[in-house]
Amino acid sequence: MHSKTHWGTQALVDQFTIKYMCIGIYNVAKGVVRNCLTCQKINKQHLREQVPGGRDLAHRPFAKIQVDFTDLPKAGQYKHLLVIVDHLTHYVEAFPTPRATANTVVKILLEYIMPRYGNIETIDSDRGPHFISKVVKNALAPFGTKWQFHTPWHPQSSGKVERMNGEIKKQLTKLIVETNMSWVKCLPIALLNIRTQPRTDTGISPFEMLYGMPYDLEFPVNHPTLDDSNINTYIVQLMKRREELRKKGMVVQRPPLEIAMHNIKPGDMVLIKSWKEI
Repeated sequence: MHSKTHWGTQALVDQFTIKYMCIGIYNVAKGVVRNCLTCQKINKQHLREQVPGGRDLAHRPFAKIQVDFTDLPKAGQYKHLLVIVDHLTHYVEAFPTPRATANTVVKILLEYIMPRYGNIETIDSDRGPHFISKVVKNALAPFGTKWQFHTPWHPQSSGKVERMNGEIKKQLTKLIVETNMSWVKCLPIALLNIRTQPRTDTGISPFEMLYGMPYDLEFPVNHPTLDDSNINTYIVQLMKRREELRKKGMVVQRPPLEIAMHNIKPGDMVLIKSWKEI
């Protein structure tokens, strides 16, 4: 019946039970549909929403980062943007580059990111040739930095940096429309807007998460001077504030799942849907 109609599980059961009764007929029909290659290629699976897994928690700013190259219209010598997002604070760094190469990645990490924020424990990214190159692996080996690659066919793995790519492009588009300048010149203001915007999950901006105080904007803040007798108290309070913000950043992270959410194991053959032949 199914080979002629390609009906779903419930339709097969309903049609069969008009004339016959069979214990376990639903499971039989479900198995028939599951084993039909045509149905598996075309039918959209309605999966129950499952708790998404995460990664090991980041405990300090820029200890764990996510990186990606995104393409932009050529402006002078630049046509690529290396985007780097911190897992703890969501603070973003972005660098215009003429080429998306492994040497470019190494140069930016060693000359800009590490000197500013300290040693990087873990970097995660897609499997682009500029990231899987031995040049990157050999350059970061002395620092003990681990590079983790995202699972193919699982875009959620790159969700943080992909969302940031979209936000950067949105900010750049608005600034270009208003100023008529190139995206390279608009980039610093675009990054400032993103860094100082409060996050929806914490209500705190990445800037404040990183530095322990909000960006001034148009609201002046009275900071103590070097000759102020309360400078020590101010520093202690600032340190406590940064610790509180660090804990908030950890709370909203998703840790790895402790139990498996499916029965698929490494090495199993799975069917990947492709619409290219249709």
